[in-house]
Amino acid sequence: MDLDQEPGAAHPRETFAFTGHEAAESALATALDGARMHHAWLLTGPKGVGKATLAYRFARAALGARRTGPRPLDVAAEDPVARRIAALSHGDLFVLRRGLNERGKPRSEISVDEARGLGGFFSLKSGEGGMRVAIIDAADDLNRNAANAILKTLEEPPPRTVLLLVSHAPGGLLATIRSRCRRLDLRPLDEAAVRSTVAAASGAAPDEAAVRFAAGRPGRAIALAAAGVGPLYGALIDALGAAPKQGARAFLPEVFRAGDRAQRLSLFLMLARDWMRRAAAASAGVEAPLAAEAALMARFAEPGRAARLGDAYSALLALEQEADGLDMDATHAFARAARILERAAA
Repeated sequence: MDLDQEPGAAHPRETFAFTGHEAAESALATALDGARMHHAWLLTGPKGVGKATLAYRFARAALGARRTGPRPLDVAAEDPVARRIAALSHGDLFVLRRGLNERGKPRSEISVDEARGLGGFFSLKSGEGGMRVAIIDAADDLNRNAANAILKTLEEPPPRTVLLLVSHAPGGLLATIRSRCRRLDLRPLDEAAVRSTVAAASGAAPDEAAVRFAAGRPGRAIALAAAGVGPLYGALIDALGAAPKQGARAFLPEVFRAGDRAQRLSLFLMLARDWMRRAAAASAGVEAPLAAEAALMARFAEPGRAARLGDAYSALLALEQEADGLDMDATHAFARAARILERAAA
C-alpha cells in the first residue's frame, strides 16, 4: 500500500468513480477547456473526502485521456493515458509525496531534496507535446525547506504546466504558497453520497458504522470498513454495557481477532473518545443521542455527569497519544482503556 492511500481503498490514481464535489470538478474542467488555465490549484478538505481522486481525474484529462462523460472529467479506466497514470509511467506526470527512509520506514515529511525534483521536472519539455502536470499529496507533509523549494516554481511557472496541491490542513501551509494558488474547497458529503461512493467502489452494501464515523469522507469510510469498525464498535458497546459491574475488559478480546493490533487499537480509542464526547454533550443537554444508543447513553449521560465523561475523553486522548508516541504494547493499552471506561461508568 502506498503512503498516500487510505487502507483498504483503491489508490486515487486507480479510482474512477466520483461522487459529489460538482462545483470543484466543474471549475477545473472549465479552466482546462478555456483560454486561461491557472498554473496552481490548492485542493483542500478533510482527509479521505476525495481531493487526490479529483487531482488524478484532472491529470488524466489534461494529459490527453478521452473524456467520456457524464461528468466533465470522466474518462474510461481502459484509456491508454489513464492506464499509464495508474502505473505512474506517464512522462508528463510528476507526483511528490512522502517516501521511505533508508531503513524502509515511512518518512514523516517530504524533504527538500525530494521537493527539488519538482523544479527539475518542470524544467524539461513535455515528452508528448502537451501539458505537464504535478501533484503534491499532501502539501501538509512538506517540511519548511521543501515548501520554500517549490515556491520558485509557483512564482515563475513554465508555460503549459499545472501544479495541484492536496492539503488536509491548509492553514498550516506557508502564506506565500496559499497566495499563489487558486483554492478549491471540498466539503464532506452527506451519508447518502458516502454510501453511494462506497458501494460503487466495493460492489457491496457499505458498513453503516463506517459510513457514520467517516463524517462525510468516502475514502475514510472504506478504510474504516476494511479495519473492521463494525465489530470494534460492537465490542465497545458491549464493554460499556457491562461496565462497571462485570468489567469492560471481558469484552475487549474482540479487538484482537483480526488485523493489525496497532491499527485496531488506534481505531478503538477513536471510537471510545467519540462516544465519551457525545455522552458528555448529551449529559450537558447540547446533543441528542443516536436512537440506537439511547438506552445505554441515558445511563451514562445523566445530568451532572458531563465533567466525568469529559475526563474520560481526555484520558482516552492522552492514552492514544502516548501509545502512538511510545509504540506501546497493544494489550497493555487496551487494558488501560478498559479501566477508563469502567471509571466513566461508575
